[in-house]
Amino acid sequence: MKFLGIDVHNRIFGLDILRFFAISFVMLGHSKILVPENYDPYIGKLILDGVSIFFVLSGFLIGQILIKQINAGKTNFQSLLNFWSRRWLRTLPAYFIVLSGLLLFTFYLKPTRFPDTWYKYYIFSQNLFTKQPGFFSESWSLSVEEWFYLMIPLILFCLLFFFPRNKKKVILITIFGTITSVLVYRYFFFHSLLEINAKNFNLDMLTQVFTRLDGIMLGVLAAFLSIYYAEIWGKLNKVILLVIMLIALYLLKQFGGSNEDEFYCVFIPLLKSIAVFFMLPFLSKFKVKKANFLVKSITFISITSYSMYLVNRTIVIDIIFKYLLHDNLLKKHVFGSYWIIEYIGFWIISIILAFLMYKFIENPFLKLRKKSVS
Repeated sequence: MKFLGIDVHNRIFGLDILRFFAISFVMLGHSKILVPENYDPYIGKLILDGVSIFFVLSGFLIGQILIKQINAGKTNFQSLLNFWSRRWLRTLPAYFIVLSGLLLFTFYLKPTRFPDTWYKYYIFSQNLFTKQPGFFSESWSLSVEEWFYLMIPLILFCLLFFFPRNKKKVILITIFGTITSVLVYRYFFFHSLLEINAKNFNLDMLTQVFTRLDGIMLGVLAAFLSIYYAEIWGKLNKVILLVIMLIALYLLKQFGGSNEDEFYCVFIPLLKSIAVFFMLPFLSKFKVKKANFLVKSITFISITSYSMYLVNRTIVIDIIFKYLLHDNLLKKHVFGSYWIIEYIGFWIISIILAFLMYKFIENPFLKLRKKSVS
């Protein structure tokens, strides 16, 4: 059975569930702007770090592609270019269209907010070594992913050029070398900040590219185990382990410390990624036989999650609601008696825009990607 042109039965539904919850957590966090402050504690208890989930999941999926390509001996420069082109056809078109639209909107209607370093957004360097600027703030995570997929395959293929017979060792050294390097970097970066507070922590530290690469690499480690040590990976395929890791994520959220703590700033991001890592053995094997309404709904949100991530914050909340409806883009949101209707509208508009983005931008380029390898 096909849904949005995709065979639902051949999809790994467990990964769709993970992607569904990741984007839901992100949107819940963003949409708190549209909810009165007295509801914040209740919404906050529901939310986990959706971006960390996306990082590990992306690393797992791309890691499988990379490792299979390496095992097939496709490690020359042409293969590297093919890997990059397939990746960029998946992510760049929708991103560039949204980015260009936001820049044009800002330039003509809010020129005082037009970023001086607008060009950096096109090469994902706006938060490479500095904090994420306020413009298109949610794009920070896309920079992390794109730089990861640019650098890590290049490092792997270069190492394999010199050590072609040691594929497993090269992959493993790259994995643990990256995770260790990022952890050490985050540790020294934390201690280099003169003032640690919520703002510095979120903007100066954990939205920079090189402080978050370990989460994606943990996904690659999961891919490594699933391919080279399938028996061990299979033994971890337990629903109880999934439940334990979900509880662990909420415990880390509740008792992980504060923004001023070294443990919270340096180690919690890694621990959250490890928890998602141990969810993958079960979820990566979980499929469904019957595509009922619930399955279709989760699959729909999963398929359109990338576009949903691109449009929900700046386009829907800032432009549609704060600017067009309330004309208070630069001010704190003012709540009326109809705020519930607006909140529901946020979800509906985000889903509709994401669907249109997927149908008319993402999907055509995905088809082009398939043709390029057929």
